[in-house]
Amino acid sequence: MGGRCLCCSCLLTTVIFIGGFVCLIVFLGVLLYKNMKFHVIDASLTKFYLTNDDILHYNLALNISLRNSNKKTSISYYYIGSTTYCYGKDLALVSLTPFRQGSKNTTVISPVFLGKTSLKLRGPDLRDFNNDQRDGSYIIHVELYLTSKLTYAGGGRGSNVGIIAKCGLLKLPLLGSSSNNQTITGGVFNTNKRCKVSTVNLESSD
Repeated sequence: MGGRCLCCSCLLTTVIFIGGFVCLIVFLGVLLYKNMKFHVIDASLTKFYLTNDDILHYNLALNISLRNSNKKTSISYYYIGSTTYCYGKDLALVSLTPFRQGSKNTTVISPVFLGKTSLKLRGPDLRDFNNDQRDGSYIIHVELYLTSKLTYAGGGRGSNVGIIAKCGLLKLPLLGSSSNNQTITGGVFNTNKRCKVSTVNLESSD
C-alpha cells in the first residue's frame, strides 16, 4: 500500500513539474511576443475611384515597421500576408518575402495593393463612400497575418506562433490620379499608427 502511494506521489510530482515547465515556456513566449511592435509609418493612396459599372480601382502602398525589442531572442517569419478592406469589402491579400529578424532590430515591409475589384455599395457603405469622396480621403483597414517562430539565446527554438496585427482605421488622402474619374487632392499620411497585436499557438510543422 505504501509503495503504491509513493508511486502515485512521484507520478503526481512529475505531472506537476512538466505542467509547470510547459506553463513557464508559454508565459515566457507571451512576454517575448509582447516585445514585438508593429507600426504603419507611411502610406500612399494614388488611385481610388469607382466606375459606373461598380468597379473600384485602387493603388495603395504601405510601409510597416516590425520591431523586435527582445535583447537576446530572434524571430523567423515564415509567412507574411497583408490585407486591406473598406466599405464592407476585402480589396486584396498580398504576400511578402519571409525573413529572419535579429534581436533589437527594426525591419520595414512594404506591401502594395494595386488592382480592381467589384464594389456594389448600398446603404451606410454608400453613404460613407460618398462622404469620403467629397472630403478627398478614404478610410481603409489594414491587417497583417504572420507565421513565426522564436529562436532563444543558445539556439533553442519555440513553437510556431501565428501573429495578427490589426492596424485599425487609416484615413488616407488621395494624392494623385491617372483617371478623369478620380478627384485629385493634396495631403500626406503623417500618422505613426501602432497596430494591435495578438498571437495564437500553431501546431509545429517540424
